[in-house]
Amino acid sequence: MLKSTVAALIACVSLQASAYVNRFPDYEPQYIFDGQYTAVLQQAKHQWRLLPLRGDEVEVAAANCASGAHMPGGLWFVTSDANGKLQLEAPSVTTLPQNFPAQIALRNCGESADGQATLFVPAQALDWIASNAGTVLIDD
Repeated sequence: MLKSTVAALIACVSLQASAYVNRFPDYEPQYIFDGQYTAVLQQAKHQWRLLPLRGDEVEVAAANCASGAHMPGGLWFVTSDANGKLQLEAPSVTTLPQNFPAQIALRNCGESADGQATLFVPAQALDWIASNAGTVLIDD
């Protein structure tokens, strides 16, 4: 009888302890910087790396594509501007130099900049980004 009482007591304490632990939310970081982008611009190499969910990475050279200003490194969201054209938008985790715009237009190589900060992208990469990318990592 003593063994069964001790076993019941241990089981009861275990259940209460697990209920106590589960009452508190998990405040661990949910953002993983190195794993939440689907395209990478390696500015120094003038190269785009496209990262499909399935399959091998695709590399697209951007050497013949004038990119304009040097982009600050970090994570950028792919969004649309007021006219429905693609742009990159810096989230709060991306450190921008003073007076650097938080939205950068994405245009095909050779297109006009429309008077705004623009990143020119090879057509193959821009088409893929438009269809598949939610975030882009700009790498120095």
